[in-house]
Amino acid sequence: MRVYLLIVAIAATAVVGCQSGGNVSLFGYSTAPPFDPNIKTVYVPVFKNTAFQTTPNRDIEVDLTAAIIREIHSRSTMRVVSDRESADTELLGTIYNIEKGIFNRTQQNHARYAEIIVSANIVWRDMRTGRVLSNRRPPGAAAVPAVPFDPSLPTPDPELVKEIAVPVKVVSTGRLIPELGETNATANKSAVDTMAKQIVNMMEIAW
Repeated sequence: MRVYLLIVAIAATAVVGCQSGGNVSLFGYSTAPPFDPNIKTVYVPVFKNTAFQTTPNRDIEVDLTAAIIREIHSRSTMRVVSDRESADTELLGTIYNIEKGIFNRTQQNHARYAEIIVSANIVWRDMRTGRVLSNRRPPGAAAVPAVPFDPSLPTPDPELVKEIAVPVKVVSTGRLIPELGETNATANKSAVDTMAKQIVNMMEIAW
C-alpha cells in the first residue's frame, strides 16, 4: 500500500509543475494570468465612431472605451496609461456600424424582440517593436513589412520596419425586450459590455 501511495505521489509531482510567481500548471492548465507578463501598460484613446448615429447611440464610443478600460483593470495585469509615449502598447478602435434588428413584433406593430448590433475594427500594437499584436498569424511567424521587399536595396533596419495592421472585426449584440422593461439604453450597454469582454479576450496569450 505504501509503495502504491509513493508511486501516486511521484506521478502527481511529475504532472503538476510549479511556474515562476508561485503559479501551478496541471494537465496543460495554469493558474497564471492569461496575459503576457512582458506587457505592463496599454494606451487606450477614445474609440472613433464613423457609424450613423441616432439619439440612443450618441457617445457610444465613449461608453465602449470606458468599458474596455474597466475590463482591462479588472481582469488583466496590465494598467491603462494616459501617456502614449510611455505605453508598452496601444489599443485603437473604430465603431463603423450600429444596427437595430427587429425580430418579433406585437399586433400593434411595436417591437417585441429586437437587438442592437455594434460592429468595430480593432488594432492592438506594441509601441516598443512596431509589431501588431492583433494581427492573425501562425505562432512564431515573422512580422509583415509595410514596404515590399526589394533585393536591390540594402536590408532595412529591423527597428524601422513597421508591420501592416489588419484590423480585427468585432461584433456584439444587446437584447431588447420592451415587455421585460428593456430599452435601447439597456441594449446599448449590454452590447458595449459584451464587446469590451471580447476585445480583452483578444488580448490574452494565444493557446
